[in-house]
Amino acid sequence: MVYEYHKKVKYYETDMMGVVHHSNYIRWFEEARVEFMREADLSYKRMEDEGIQIPVVTVSCKYKIPATFDDDITVRTSLKKYNGIVIELAYEVYRDSDGVLLVTGESSHCFVDKDSFKPMSIKNARPDMHNKFMMITEE
Repeated sequence: MVYEYHKKVKYYETDMMGVVHHSNYIRWFEEARVEFMREADLSYKRMEDEGIQIPVVTVSCKYKIPATFDDDITVRTSLKKYNGIVIELAYEVYRDSDGVLLVTGESSHCFVDKDSFKPMSIKNARPDMHNKFMMITEE
């Protein structure tokens, strides 16, 4: 499953050089990831309400060409790896006007118990959620 998150670059997301500040791409990854999960019927809100959190373990970003104010962009998000405890996602940011790839990135996350913050296996704790992740993996 590849989820496409669409947005318009806001003025405040740019720096004095007129390009998107590098930190905003990481924010866009998060926005896209949250919507990706919602689309897969695995909303962060529901998971947190049920005592599961998914903190970021690692994040990386490779900048190719900068986005600028008022660009329409698409963040394509896909599930790279899932094993019941760790989830890894991949991101590609494209400028809509010409389809140019601007940025690529990845993030990894670990499922943890909300109260103890100890890693947990979704496969064991929530087979229903595990099955949804497995369906995404197979797509």
